[in-house]
Amino acid sequence: MHVSNSLHRTVTVLVVAGLMAQGPVGWLVSARAQDRPDTFASPSRVPTEMPTSKGAFLGYRTAVTIAVEQHPFLKKSQETSWSAQASAEQAKARYYPQIDAYAIQTGGTIRPLSGFNIAGAQNKPTSYVQNAGLRADQLIYDFGQTGHTVLAERANHEATEKDLLTNKALVILRVQQAYLHCLRMTRLIQIAEATVRERGILRDQIKVMYEQQLKSKLDLDFISVELKTSEVQFIQAKNELRAAFAQLNHAMGVRGPEDYTLEEVAAVPTPTATLESLIQHGLEDRPELMGSSNRIRAADEHYRAARALNFPTISATGMTGVIHFSDAPTNQYAGAHDGFTQLWWGAAAVVSVPLFTGFLIENRVAGALQQKYKEEQRKLDLANKVALEITDSYFGLQTAQQQIKVAEKEVESARSALTLAKERYRLALSSIVEVTTATTELLSAEVRLAEARYAVQANGMAVAYAIGKGYREF
Repeated sequence: MHVSNSLHRTVTVLVVAGLMAQGPVGWLVSARAQDRPDTFASPSRVPTEMPTSKGAFLGYRTAVTIAVEQHPFLKKSQETSWSAQASAEQAKARYYPQIDAYAIQTGGTIRPLSGFNIAGAQNKPTSYVQNAGLRADQLIYDFGQTGHTVLAERANHEATEKDLLTNKALVILRVQQAYLHCLRMTRLIQIAEATVRERGILRDQIKVMYEQQLKSKLDLDFISVELKTSEVQFIQAKNELRAAFAQLNHAMGVRGPEDYTLEEVAAVPTPTATLESLIQHGLEDRPELMGSSNRIRAADEHYRAARALNFPTISATGMTGVIHFSDAPTNQYAGAHDGFTQLWWGAAAVVSVPLFTGFLIENRVAGALQQKYKEEQRKLDLANKVALEITDSYFGLQTAQQQIKVAEKEVESARSALTLAKERYRLALSSIVEVTTATTELLSAEVRLAEARYAVQANGMAVAYAIGKGYREF
């Protein structure tokens, strides 16, 4: 991970201050060493626990849980999944009878058409007919049109469920990154605060020496400027932390407080498997790829359903009802008379064979086949991206782990060098520049160590996300 600009500026100020500290300042630092043995220690060596904050406590798992339960992005994905489930149930409707009720009132000098269940169209005396009944249609066989459509909609529903898991994993990763970023910014504030404190002590001592005419006005003005610069950087770091908290609220999908008290995140288990094994796990467990497989299956079922349109459809129809005549002349309708009422029923089998549809079926088949090819290529491209994500995060984790080892050695070496510089200065074998330079080197080493440890956490979470495991514990 990269060191932030504010951290670079803090280290730069310490380097400049160390190189410029000469002459009477050496006596001041030496005098401080007599009272406080740790005077020459790096200002960044502050307590590792989180500083006291006025913000509400927000645990790591609590932050992730809030995001999983309340993030609008996940709620939208859930609604999309439910909508796909409803579409799958709609496709099954053709398996069941379709029953309609109707009521018809006719009147005039002609007989109602056969659509009203009474044949004939010759002129007749004025009559009124009321007709009411039920009609039922039942699909018997359609050579797989309905079956393949149902399977396609089920596959689409499963794909939306995988999309929900994909979005959940992404939201969790963003919360993890935002939480770690807040912890890192809090650490930078600790460093900046320690820098201000050390610069303030040094400024006060130089002021005393200036009043005793042991220090020039130029030295006092210089350290005063450095102190003001450190204070500005401290304020900037605090504002950046507030911005980081705002990013954390956004990652959780809520409008939360402006600051929190956070907890340290437990170390992420380091994967012991090889890169090839991790890639294989990712290709099997990433929800995006599982959803892509569902979409390929849905496209294949749509293609099969489109091909089945070339075959006949067999269905059955049944109707029953009651007919009532008003103002009908006697014998007009084979014995019907005014007030005549009669029950009736009918049943039929229907075979529908598509002969020519204006190339509708042919183009539907071609479109479904192309959609299947597109989904296959989309999955292949997605698999390549997943493999790249796993590779990048894996080597990022390896690099960060190696950086920790190097940084730990650098810290140890810098501490030894500082101890040697203190002894040489005590024996008047070197100037204060050597001590301040060694102090700055120790600070830089500790900063690099802290950044490497953060990078291990971040890349470990990235690896868990890349192989499709990071979201499973939430």
